[in-house]
Amino acid sequence: MKKFFKNIFSVENCVLSLGYRAKVLKVFGLKFILKDLSKLQTLNDYYVENPRVYLSIVCIAKNEGQYIKEWIEYHNMLGVERFYFYDNGSTDNTREVLDSYIKEGLVVYNYCEGQALQNLVYADAILKYRDQTRWMAIIDLDEFIVPVEKNNIPDFLKDYENYPAVGINWVMFDSNGHKTKPLSGGGLVTANYTRVYKDYNMLVNRHIKSIVNPQEVLGIYNPHYAVYKNNGYAVNEFYKKIKGAFTNIHSSNKIRINHYYTKSAAEYHIKVKKDCADNMNNRRVYDENVINFPESVNDYSIQKYVPELKKRMNICEDKVQ
Repeated sequence: MKKFFKNIFSVENCVLSLGYRAKVLKVFGLKFILKDLSKLQTLNDYYVENPRVYLSIVCIAKNEGQYIKEWIEYHNMLGVERFYFYDNGSTDNTREVLDSYIKEGLVVYNYCEGQALQNLVYADAILKYRDQTRWMAIIDLDEFIVPVEKNNIPDFLKDYENYPAVGINWVMFDSNGHKTKPLSGGGLVTANYTRVYKDYNMLVNRHIKSIVNPQEVLGIYNPHYAVYKNNGYAVNEFYKKIKGAFTNIHSSNKIRINHYYTKSAAEYHIKVKKDCADNMNNRRVYDENVINFPESVNDYSIQKYVPELKKRMNICEDKVQ
């Protein structure tokens, strides 16, 4: 009898091509794929009471201490008022770099160990802090939000308050030919990497990351997008509906996310050896074409912000402080 029912009905766990978890439901020979949704639940009991702000960022990172200051100073300069920083078991100087930001209340620091915590961390932050922030950006430390038309991120977001989320396209950057981490430009990522795919409309550049209204989020599907209340949906910069983690065409006239995925060749080698934060079954694969794009152009959209960023970080040209 059990064998009979198994032949007509079964449920199995699987991993989709992009590494995201799902269940396969088989009924009378028909197969249905049910995407796993990280429902909003707390990861741990840690919570910090803070006044409400307009824009915050939630991130998870491990051993990214050398990049943190630039990333925080840049986004704070452009209107991010708080960072919900989940430290995924770092053993480098991450905590020391964050210390002054924690003391001034700019960073809410939550230490958490374990694998594949990315979606759970985002759910934790949204559930705990949804009353503390009007907008919450969900990005990584190798991603920089770049307002193109407006001079800061909040001014851009004010035009999208009728939607539960804005999906922003990536612009991928390669190594710029750097073998090791460059010291020029004060060692800044934003100053040293300008080379992008010649074709902005490549599939990888149609990937989005989301800035969400946490009050409207039902759950996190993957690090790129969420599921929203009342059949709500994210829109792109031109108010076009986005289904899933990709847009139909790339659009970065008003805003974009510069994704410095590789940085130098040496840094890329270190990165591919790391576990992925969203899925322990998803492994990075070394790709020479990611280090040096076959067809590339230079993109300077972020450079207008670099001089002020250097001032904030007390960096003189071509000198590392």
